[in-house]
Amino acid sequence: MSRLTTRTAAVAAATLLSVAGLAAAPLVSAPEASAQSEIVGPVPQPNHPWLGDQPHIVDSEDLGGGMTRVHVWSPANHAIVANDVLSPGGNQQRPTFYLLPGVKGSMIPSDFGWDKNTNVREFFRGKNVNVVMPIGGPNSAWTDWDHPDPVLGINKWNTYMSTELPGLIDGMFHGTGRDAIGGLSSTGGAALDIAMHAPERYRAAASYSGCPVRSGPVGLAGAGVVMTTGGGNPFNAWGAPWSPSWPDHDPNWNPGRMGDIKVFVSSGSGVPGPVDEPENLPNDGLGLWGGPAAVEGMVNACTEMYANNARAAGVDVNRYYMPQGSHSFPLFGHSMEESWNQTIAGAIGA
Repeated sequence: MSRLTTRTAAVAAATLLSVAGLAAAPLVSAPEASAQSEIVGPVPQPNHPWLGDQPHIVDSEDLGGGMTRVHVWSPANHAIVANDVLSPGGNQQRPTFYLLPGVKGSMIPSDFGWDKNTNVREFFRGKNVNVVMPIGGPNSAWTDWDHPDPVLGINKWNTYMSTELPGLIDGMFHGTGRDAIGGLSSTGGAALDIAMHAPERYRAAASYSGCPVRSGPVGLAGAGVVMTTGGGNPFNAWGAPWSPSWPDHDPNWNPGRMGDIKVFVSSGSGVPGPVDEPENLPNDGLGLWGGPAAVEGMVNACTEMYANNARAAGVDVNRYYMPQGSHSFPLFGHSMEESWNQTIAGAIGA
């Protein structure tokens, strides 16, 4: 077998995007069989000196306005991961809503984060729920990678979100263990993937302008876009295109795995509109008619595909569609609020 390099991955991704008519889409995942790809390049150095086999809170800091930044040692990621937590305070028991970051992991200066770009603080003020926004995993598609990557390092985000972080949040912020998870754009499919691997933890999952189809040619193309733009190699994530790791991380491959999890998936048509708040953008949002419109149109098609397939399999799917809306944070924030009102609050008892 030829060596599966990052360059090969990028070329394969671009080719598949072209064939599928999905050029430039940050979608998300490819077919089945066994055999993993060879690890490409040197194994990276650990992200942090080893702090033990058990996840634990290293420290925390009060950011004001009900926000606490909690630093968690993740043995799986071999790193300390920062998490911004909105909590109403007090000792009352409450569920937790996890919101995954954008493609850059909410890392400064490329901050595609909820707190900076949406109305999340004001929306959840007075609600008896913890809202946790992890920071990290840029260009990782927020999944468990089969191999370390020379550029993107160790990525074990399914593990982090299922067995490491939630128990610590429950202990510090009086969590009930009845939780929900949502992701935007490149982490929309990840939120559903994480939930289906931890149904005992997550009662609801949401994808906001993401692609819950994470295997097959579209998936390989999407991984190529998300991971190679950060210098990573998608074959280090889930192996060669025929590896069973691809469908294992695909909510669309076997939608019945969602079980009793309530699912909310949203997207816009791609046509910019008032929800994008163009009046707050340069040139009245003229730039929304380029990449943001094209990307949203493509994730809209992917979301519709997933919704139809999952419903046919008996999954409880709330499909939320906006006739206007491009790939923008105002649309993501609007969709998140609708998911809370329509699906998530009821599912987790908030």
